[in-house]
Amino acid sequence: MIALISLLLLIGLQASSPVDAKKCPELYRRYSAQHTFCLPANNTCSILKRGVTDKDKKLIVKLHNDYRNKVATGQESHAGGMPKAANMLEMIWDDELASVAQKLAETCNYGHDCNNCRRVKAFSVGQNIGNVNGMGSPISNADWQQFIKNLYDEVAVFNKNYIKPYVPGPHAKETQYGHFTQMVWATSWKIGCGWSLFKEGNTYTSYTVCNYGPAGNMNEGRDVQSRSNLLSLSPRIPVAAIRVNRKVSLPHTRDYARSLTPSMPPRR
Repeated sequence: MIALISLLLLIGLQASSPVDAKKCPELYRRYSAQHTFCLPANNTCSILKRGVTDKDKKLIVKLHNDYRNKVATGQESHAGGMPKAANMLEMIWDDELASVAQKLAETCNYGHDCNNCRRVKAFSVGQNIGNVNGMGSPISNADWQQFIKNLYDEVAVFNKNYIKPYVPGPHAKETQYGHFTQMVWATSWKIGCGWSLFKEGNTYTSYTVCNYGPAGNMNEGRDVQSRSNLLSLSPRIPVAAIRVNRKVSLPHTRDYARSLTPSMPPRR
């Protein structure tokens, strides 16, 4: 089977399908009239498989934390030698992020949804997506290990001087590093992913979507160093690298999570 792998950065493409108000939570409709969770099924493609198994959920979280731990502990030699992190948080699975990601994967339309189209109550949401296209025999399952490796491998074109203040990556595919920075963004500590395998004509497509909260890759001027910076040196957060074994108390406490929770949007 001939396969083509591609990744796409957060671009914020607007979906155009109508929203089913009966199945759409009011809060989501207040964020966007085209919230991804509320979009109807795409009848132009044939979805053969969908969803993320419990085993894959654990794998996705483990791989993200393994890579984040590598950066947090100063073991990454690329990018000019990444410094140790001051407030890298351990990632955990989030079902709400996953449910919105799954809806996007089932649209069969490869591209990012808009920022408000994937927003949830707790925070704004970052996103990494990828697909594998093949002719002939169908793809059996999502290759999460390869997908996540592809995201992280962008460290090869990153530079530690882009950390503070954060310098957004270029759009040129060969110099993109936004997948990597979202993956290791210090204050992004929740992840939820979706997957679908669908067929259009003679082409099979494996479509993977991962949503992250709170969103990374944000350049907020002065705030970028105190709340949202990659490997931030914020005095508000205890100095702690990721402890994947969960035996150490991590700084994603309820109070800290609340401090990153935006106010609810106004009613339309």
